[in-house]
Amino acid sequence: MLSLVRMGVNRFAAPRFLAVSGCLVTVVLLAATSALAQATGIPRTAWDAPDLSGYWEYRTTTPLQRPEEFADKARLTGEEIAAYLPGRLEAIGRERDLQLNADWWEPGALTDGRTSLITDPSNGRLPTMTDAARHRANTLGLRSRSRPADGPEDRERYERCIMGRTVPLMAVAPNRLLQIFQTPDYVVILHEQNSDVRVIPIGSSRVLPAAFRQWQGQSRGRWEGDTLVVETSNFNGAWTLNGTSANMRVVERFTLSPDGTIHFAFTIDDAESFGRPWTVTFPVTPATGPLFENACHEGNYSMPLILSGARAQERAERGTSR
Repeated sequence: MLSLVRMGVNRFAAPRFLAVSGCLVTVVLLAATSALAQATGIPRTAWDAPDLSGYWEYRTTTPLQRPEEFADKARLTGEEIAAYLPGRLEAIGRERDLQLNADWWEPGALTDGRTSLITDPSNGRLPTMTDAARHRANTLGLRSRSRPADGPEDRERYERCIMGRTVPLMAVAPNRLLQIFQTPDYVVILHEQNSDVRVIPIGSSRVLPAAFRQWQGQSRGRWEGDTLVVETSNFNGAWTLNGTSANMRVVERFTLSPDGTIHFAFTIDDAESFGRPWTVTFPVTPATGPLFENACHEGNYSMPLILSGARAQERAERGTSR
């Protein structure tokens, strides 16, 4: 208050002076943010970060790995796409039939005509897998759906209604919807699938001890220029992404472009499973909300039917009724 008096502001006018000053500062900051948004071509928040908030979607018919028939061909011509898509859609349909969901999946286009979502290695293929990785892929991943189950633990996480396939984001043929919320200290991603929520602290140095493991791992975010970088570790090992282990490190990058698309990439670093890190890239595009519930419920009998079917198979093989 003394400094205000010296400036010629009496104590009764001080609150008004401070309020006016605060408004001026706000106007200046908003003007600066607006000018920067115009300069970069992307919307920005009041705290000068790229504004990722809103509804988004991602899907593709491009496979994760490049089919061997395409060898070193990273992209297809229009004629090649027309010849390839019918067989690709049929293969996706067979996969969806295994998941009892072929009646609602929506086919999309090839992402930029690409033959694989994997962009590194340049051959579009997963690096050499370890024996342990192959075992995990067969017992914890999607391949587990084609074998009998002794108990719920033998089934893939999504079948068990525990967690959607949301860490990292993975583009597939069925449309995936999400909503992003932002504050200066957090980015929150709400997925329509399984209503999964990821709360990502920004700039936090807090790291869980290695002994603390979680289904979604621990995510920590930071801004590198205009790119949101999210690093996730401390997974519990109860699920796998194409053979990954509990000690994998996932680095996701969200870069908002002037055309309103998020250029998304993730890198898997897991020496226990692969001969080298590998990277996937695809666009995440603006969508229209709201999100709807897409989750398991009490009346879903898939799991008991799967288990009872496996027991029936075993009895038939033994030639017994019990």
